Amino acid sequence: MNILLIEDHKILADSLKDSLEKTNEINVLVLKELHELEFKIKSEDFDLILMDINLKGLTKEEQGLEISERLIKKYPDIKIVILTGYNLKYYQDLAKNIGCYGFISKEVDTKTLIKNLEKIAFEGEKIFPKQSNAIEELTINEIKIIQLYASGLTRQEVAKKSFISLRSLAVSLNRIYRKLGVQNYQEMTNKARELGYIDSF
Repeated sequence: MNILLIEDHKILADSLKDSLEKTNEINVLVLKELHELEFKIKSEDFDLILMDINLKGLTKEEQGLEISERLIKKYPDIKIVILTGYNLKYYQDLAKNIGCYGFISKEVDTKTLIKNLEKIAFEGEKIFPKQSNAIEELTINEIKIIQLYASGLTRQEVAKKSFISLRSLAVSLNRIYRKLGVQNYQEMTNKARELGYIDSF
């Protein structure tokens, strides 16, 4: 199985490559420069592409799901699997909707990962996590509010960038607190980071 790995953290990429190639039946090419992506796809025969969501180390313009959507539109037969630490229904649904073949957590063990990749590459099976109802899903606007707070903006600045009044912002915060089971800003950002709504790096 030939895999193209798109992961911006070199240590993680090299570690994953070593783990997968121990089987002697898997070859992994780690993409070093994003501008080489389409050249690699055209010039080499990959069974699938493993794509991270957060690619800030490779590009400031696009993230993994945006790149995946662009590639799938241009190369409809390509099999892209999202491999990420952002294990959220929001991202899972986006991956499904743009035509990815899978959404797999980075926390999965190597044996399970290989088994899933083989099913995708050779059987055409699509693999996505079973949904959990443990935490009520946040809306896109609620996620934006959390991310704005996490970036260090004041309450007034968050309201302005969200195009809502301070009163509406307070209502939204109460709703976010309830969904996440938290009591204050700090708990909110910590929980959001834990769940993958905020970049951990």
